[in-house]
Parts: sequence; C-alpha cells; structure tokens
Amino acid sequence: MTTSSASQFEELAYLYERSFDVWPYRRDVEQHSVRVALGDVAGLAALDLGCGAGSYTRWLAELGARPVVGVDGAAGMVDYARRREQEDPSGATFALQDASEPISGRFDVVLAVHLLPYAETVEAFTAMCATARAALSGPGKRFVTVTINPGFATDPGYYTRYGFDLIASSDELRDGDPVRLRSEFLGGLIDVTPHYWSRATQERALLDAGFRQVTWWDPLCSPTADAEHFGDYLRKPPTLVVTATA
Repeated sequence: MTTSSASQFEELAYLYERSFDVWPYRRDVEQHSVRVALGDVAGLAALDLGCGAGSYTRWLAELGARPVVGVDGAAGMVDYARRREQEDPSGATFALQDASEPISGRFDVVLAVHLLPYAETVEAFTAMCATARAALSGPGKRFVTVTINPGFATDPGYYTRYGFDLIASSDELRDGDPVRLRSEFLGGLIDVTPHYWSRATQERALLDAGFRQVTWWDPLCSPTADAEHFGDYLRKPPTLVVTATA
C-alpha cells in the first residue's frame, strides 16, 4: 500500500494474519479464488505488492514461487512479516516501500490483495497499476489483484455472518467515495477506509498503466468448503479477482 494509507494498518498485522484462521471466507473463497486465477506459480518470480502482514507472500513461497518478495508502505506490517519469516521461514523476503514507487526486480507474476481500493485518487490508482506493470518481466506476464466489487451489497449487515461489515457512505457511490470496512475479533478491531472505484475506472487505470487485457473473475468456493454457508457471499461478493496481462 502507499504511505498515505499505511497509517491505517500499522497496528493491524496480527489481526490480518489471524483472520485466515478465524473467518473461513478468507481461505475457502478469497484465497481459493486467487489460487485459481494465479495458476501454477512453482518456479516463478513473484512480487506481493502491498503485502501487509505477509500472509499471501509466504503462501506464494509455499506454493513454490522463487524468489518471492513482499513490499508494503506500512513499517509495522513489514516488521511483523519479517518476524514471522524468521520464526517460520518460507523463503520470502520483505521490503518497506510505497506501492506507487518503482520496484527493483523483474517478476513473472505480481499479486496485490486489497491494495488498489486504498488509492484515494484515480492518479494514485493508476500509479499502483503502473508499478505492477513495470515490475513484470515481459509480455504475457500477469498481474492478479483482489479489489472491491463495484456491485457489493450495500444492505446494512449483509456480510456480518462472514465476519465483517462493508459500509457504504451513500446509496449511490461514485468513484473515490469512502467505504468503511469493519471487523471485530480476538479482542481487536479492524476499522479501515478503502474507496469505491467503478469497473470502468479500474479497467481504464490498468490499461493506462500499460496492460493489454483485463479479466474479471467471479469468486469460487473451495470444493472442500460449505458452499451453502457462502451462498449470500457468492451472490453479492464483496470483492472480485482481476487479472491484467502485460
């Protein structure tokens, strides 16, 4: 993430990592959908842009990607990710860096989970996409990102059974409008403010950043999960996976 939004996340690393254990949607829907979109990453150089606590970075390493680098603009997140890597080595490395700044290295795949919605302007959104594009090693390489679904459910409490609330700031959201994300568990609170971006604006930013093709993926439920439990989630998913090809 960028340094402008990093302050929201300095103290949240532990909760973000533990959310995979507490809330099943993170593994059974979100992570499963990302894995389908990524395909086989074994032996691929991977960048996790806006890596946060490093959960997805380390997961990429566990899937066989090499090398794997995670970058984030929040010092607290990066410090936590490095400590976890020391405790339980996966092969990933971490760096403190704004997601809108050029990244050294050439990667086969770039992943960004819950990063782009924290762009506060179209220019910032496009800059993050440009960072991802510049980090890819050549044509045909892919950027995989998880972004807020422009058609997410705005009914109050719609997602509470899954462990979080998405609270719209108005009935008719416009590009850049704040969307409150709130989740309380393990005695802690995640309460942050991403932003709404229309599908057209997100696609334009990716194309302006130099990508040739943009594909939207509906979320998928893991075959080992309780599909009935996730019925409402899948009918109006809060997030979608997007792939952009260089």
